[in-house]
Amino acid sequence: MGSDRLVEVECEEGFAILTLNRPDKMNAVNVELADQLVEALESLSSVPVVVLTGRGRAFCAGVDLSKRGEVRRTWRAHLGTDRGQYWAATVEAMYRHPAVFIAAVNGYALGGGLTLVNGCELAVASERAEFGMPELGFGSVPALAGPTTAQRLLPKHVAEMAFVPGRVGAAKALSWGLVNEVVPPDGLLPRARELALQIAGRDAVALAYTKRLLRRARQMDWSQGVEHGGLVAATVTTTRDGLRHEAAAALAAATADEGGA
Repeated sequence: MGSDRLVEVECEEGFAILTLNRPDKMNAVNVELADQLVEALESLSSVPVVVLTGRGRAFCAGVDLSKRGEVRRTWRAHLGTDRGQYWAATVEAMYRHPAVFIAAVNGYALGGGLTLVNGCELAVASERAEFGMPELGFGSVPALAGPTTAQRLLPKHVAEMAFVPGRVGAAKALSWGLVNEVVPPDGLLPRARELALQIAGRDAVALAYTKRLLRRARQMDWSQGVEHGGLVAATVTTTRDGLRHEAAAALAAATADEGGA
């Protein structure tokens, strides 16, 4: 995809990199960017690892406030549909995607940008990265950033981000567990690529099921989690055996065809 795209897709061996490309707007999300992000995710349905980053000095500054009228019109026109909640639908598409997501946070991750970070399994942050929920300052609420951050951090940390003006720097974000690592700016994408390659080398079936298992486990108590983990392990074994059986059958059929030629 060319540089005129709001979401650029770069495919590498075993993984892909998605770059939000509205640097003049700090990669703020409008309807078009959200649509392109969902489109990109759909095109990468068989990719095991996806790195998400932003161009310029921001990872993503959230929903484009200059387009609030456009957003409201979209919501009203499609009330009760996925289109009516286009940003929630975009985040849900990430959540349900089989790939493991790595956020490469190059700068500001605010509001909806913080939601994107929360939607990723792993996060590597530049030393310049800053995180925040500025919604209250605009007379709004952190409708998605709040709940998704509450699933990641201790309650007092979430409250600080939601209620206290200001942003959380990379070092504090690391100490809180919001990100996995903090690296110098020029080392951000190399480190994200390194992690992506390591993960992409894992068994594809087990990788996809492990993502589902970890996400569902947050909604379960201890006993439910243990039981569900056992069921998933059995499913992975059955699925892998089934795939091997199909491959063996295909190989046998191909060999038979060659022998009869």
